[in-house]
Amino acid sequence: MELTKGLIVFFVIFVLFVGIFFTGSESEFIFYPLIDTQSPPGFTVQKFESIKPGMTKFEVSKILPTPKYSSEDGGSWHYGEDGAAPFGDFAWFDFTIHFDAEGKVMKTERQQFND
Repeated sequence: MELTKGLIVFFVIFVLFVGIFFTGSESEFIFYPLIDTQSPPGFTVQKFESIKPGMTKFEVSKILPTPKYSSEDGGSWHYGEDGAAPFGDFAWFDFTIHFDAEGKVMKTERQQFND
């Protein structure tokens, strides 16, 4: 039992060491790329990827939660902010949905930020 606990602690420390020191600050965390991305409760990458051009804002809102923020004109919804990592400072992602003047999805994009 003690050996198992020791191996688990070693593995966790090893993973943190490798993640912090070999990926570097503001790099993508190799074990979990979204570690420093804050997104609203209920948001998942799988749900985001299910959004397709031509869908209405209403259809999108049935799949995804309220965005973290949107553009002033409502032409884009953003699902991602910096600062979620419990340790270190890593790259983060913004998931954006762009709408046309009629409120239909034109495109989606995922951007990585290393600020």
